[in-house]
Amino acid sequence: MRGGRGLGALRLGALLLGPLGLGAACGGDGAGGGDAGVDGAAPDGAAAADGTWDRPHVIAALPFAATGTTVGHGERRALAYDCAPALAQGGPEVVYRLELAEPRLVTIAVTARGGDVDVHVLRAPAAAGAEVAAGCIARDDRALVVDLAPGAWWLAIDTYSGGAGGEAPAAFELALELPVSSDCRTNPIPACQAGDAPDVNGVPVEPPGQGGCPAGMTRAGSACIDRWEAALVLDEGGATRGWSPYANPGARPVRAVSAPQVVPQGYINGVQAAAACARAGKRLCTDSEWLRACQGAAGTTYPYGDVREDGRCNDARACHPAVQYFESSDGSVFSMLGHACLDQLPDGLARTGAHPGCASADGVLDLMGNLHEWTADPAGTFRGGFFVDTRINGNGCLYRTTAHDSSHWDYSTGFRCCADPP
Repeated sequence: MRGGRGLGALRLGALLLGPLGLGAACGGDGAGGGDAGVDGAAPDGAAAADGTWDRPHVIAALPFAATGTTVGHGERRALAYDCAPALAQGGPEVVYRLELAEPRLVTIAVTARGGDVDVHVLRAPAAAGAEVAAGCIARDDRALVVDLAPGAWWLAIDTYSGGAGGEAPAAFELALELPVSSDCRTNPIPACQAGDAPDVNGVPVEPPGQGGCPAGMTRAGSACIDRWEAALVLDEGGATRGWSPYANPGARPVRAVSAPQVVPQGYINGVQAAAACARAGKRLCTDSEWLRACQGAAGTTYPYGDVREDGRCNDARACHPAVQYFESSDGSVFSMLGHACLDQLPDGLARTGAHPGCASADGVLDLMGNLHEWTADPAGTFRGGFFVDTRINGNGCLYRTTAHDSSHWDYSTGFRCCADPP
């Protein structure tokens, strides 16, 4: 199986494709049919959707399910995708456009009937004349889970053409679901497996700085500090591209960026965080700078005041991610806290700025909860708690963990940068 998921994906397919029900066939004969939520007509008298890159089937609402086929379909623009350029996808493809009004964690499943097709998620349509489609954030031959920002996303159901028998077009069933957290012993995203770490952010644009500070930063006391928890971009080979917030960067030359509505970087240790800040012309915050930003000039216990308000910050997930994902409370699950799927569970890690009530007096977001944040303590300190706990090691701004040295990382460790004012 080429990059498949095994039993987890098969189980998901049975869950999704059974209860939703399937719409009419679409894509194989140029008709725009499909389930409710697929727009087969185009505005202003334009040609109807036919599942091509220029006239994709529009998915306007979730959940969604439809049938289609690549057999006989005329669209063959993408021969490969940059998220897996070595995989030959030269057969016909059927294209959908998913429109989201708000961020969504979406489970996407495709089941082939008699051939071999794969699903690809892209930020933009494949460019005409480009054999390798750019902007692919994730792909699979059965199912995947992606956290998507608001806006338009393209889904390409493409025919695998690298097998011994050549192209293998097929009828398919497509389903999109919004996973939900249920009980703490049931994994709601079985399609997500180890190694699934999509780049969901691309290269974020940092807003102008405030108070004379660099882009993405604001003034808090005597220092400039990132307004949002940091994401990473990769500067390598003369190009800048996104980095997955679900993957440890190792020794790669990653740079910190501070922007709203992105998935912040977990899975990072203190040494890597310091290096990422340095590449951005910044540095990790000292403990005193971090505390001043969180507590404000008044020295409050929480960014918003002295009285705790559960849920105002991302601080109160009921299920521990490891227990839920691995469906066990055995102690062994806590030795797997670097698993890429833990931060992809629903109702877990939030996008930056998604909790506007969790702003400090200086307008800094998410200093409490969401992700632990490394500081410049060389012995290893991270602060603020994370989306499950902001109490055990101190309340709110006073939460401090010193049990790990700066080489430690797991799904809960993130960071933000500080800088001296210009």
